[in-house]
Amino acid sequence: MSSRNALVRRTSGSLGHGVTAASPPGREPGWWTPSPERARTLLLVAARPTICALAATVTLVLVVMLTTDTALTSAPGAVGAAWLAAHQVPLTIGRTTLGLLPLVPTAVLIWLAARECARAVPNRPRPIDLAWLTAAVLAGPLLMTAVCLAVTGDAAGVTPLEQPGPVSAFGWVIVLYLGAAAAGIIRRAWPELCALLPFEIPGWAVLGARAARRTVLRMLGCAALATVISLFAHLSRFEATYQQAHNLTDVLGMSLLSLLYLPNVVIAAAGLLTGAAVQFGTGSVGLFGVSAASVPAVPALIPVPEGPASPWWPVLLLVPLAVGVLGGIELGRTSDDRPGAPWATLTCAGLSTLAFLVLGVLGSGQLGAVGWVGLDLLVLVPLMVTWFGFGGFAGMVFARRFLAPAAPVADYDDEYVDYAEDDYYYDDEEDDDPDYDDPDYDDPDYDDRDHDDQDFDDADDPAVEVDAELVEDIDDDVEVNIAAPGSTTEPTAEIVDAEVVESDLPEGDTTPGR
Repeated sequence: MSSRNALVRRTSGSLGHGVTAASPPGREPGWWTPSPERARTLLLVAARPTICALAATVTLVLVVMLTTDTALTSAPGAVGAAWLAAHQVPLTIGRTTLGLLPLVPTAVLIWLAARECARAVPNRPRPIDLAWLTAAVLAGPLLMTAVCLAVTGDAAGVTPLEQPGPVSAFGWVIVLYLGAAAAGIIRRAWPELCALLPFEIPGWAVLGARAARRTVLRMLGCAALATVISLFAHLSRFEATYQQAHNLTDVLGMSLLSLLYLPNVVIAAAGLLTGAAVQFGTGSVGLFGVSAASVPAVPALIPVPEGPASPWWPVLLLVPLAVGVLGGIELGRTSDDRPGAPWATLTCAGLSTLAFLVLGVLGSGQLGAVGWVGLDLLVLVPLMVTWFGFGGFAGMVFARRFLAPAAPVADYDDEYVDYAEDDYYYDDEEDDDPDYDDPDYDDPDYDDRDHDDQDFDDADDPAVEVDAELVEDIDDDVEVNIAAPGSTTEPTAEIVDAEVVESDLPEGDTTPGR
């Protein structure tokens, strides 16, 4: 009996008979229920980034408390506060509100969540799969945030830390991890996601989004370069900045804190290059003037220029204009849709401005007695749209008139190609099949020279002339119908591949089983 015939299921009440058994008791899982393997993957997505972040937070807090001879009784509250601060939740310590929080921990947490989400996206995702994946990304951080809120509330009697508002805490966590889930899903399954939408995304919108990504990175790179140059130009402030440090531990702590705030400084520098002012409480610092700015004496703020403003500072406005022109040149050279290229340029300017608006919100906040510290967002938005939009149109026109077309810029990133358990993959071991059927593979008398001589002999054979007639009226579409012998039914063109399982017949029954 073949292996397929051996798979006949039997019921417990009719052993020995080839009767198909009923399905096992219980309801079948619905289409919305993930499989056990998928549930395991979702559990890893929810738990792994959260556990890694919590372990790093606990380690950092313990190191700081042990090096500063702080009592470990306040360790739980410090861990909870550190977790909330890493998610940009404003903290209140005594009468001091700290809303300007470092962006390095936040960026690392979002990157970990987006990376884990991208690895868990199936090849052909359904909407329910993406919903489960998004819920898994949110589940772990939300649970840990609830625990940290409870811990900080209990530690209020030991430390001057006040419990943050639940709405603010959960709101920041939901917004950040929704962005991480969206980034991971888009990065891994953009074509499949577009297929799920009820409308078609124009090609110029995709080109504009890719150009906006490069524009934001270029602008941040220029801002980082300007920050480094300004840092070397104000090296004389180092001694005054570290005067508050009493020992090596204080120096290391101030340096580490400044490194954590470095993205905040770069974002402020990017806004400063566009012409927007950076506010420090009641004062401000801009390319056109410095007014009563009370800059805290920390190493991260050494690059901040002091007044009065130099006459050459407005020349730095050419930096965002040049970034916009470069983006327009790329769109003008790589876009095949000439009517859609202006729309792509406008999309690039709009998305770039939106990205910097989000970064400006994340990099701003209340800083204790100093007051509000951050970019003037109401001025930043129109200035960035102007520089990137006007520069983009100028670069696009220049590229169309004076430059040759170029191949589209590829943004393919293979970082998140991590196949799931049910994905198909190519196995090199299939080439080493021991049962490979080759008539000459195992022939001991096989000789390559015989085949080589045969090939040369075939090449030397003279051409043979064939007397034939070309027939053009040949029907290639020959239909072959198969019907059972003796059947009166009209045969059909479909062939059904089936196998009849021979069952055990009762005693005395002479009916053939096939």
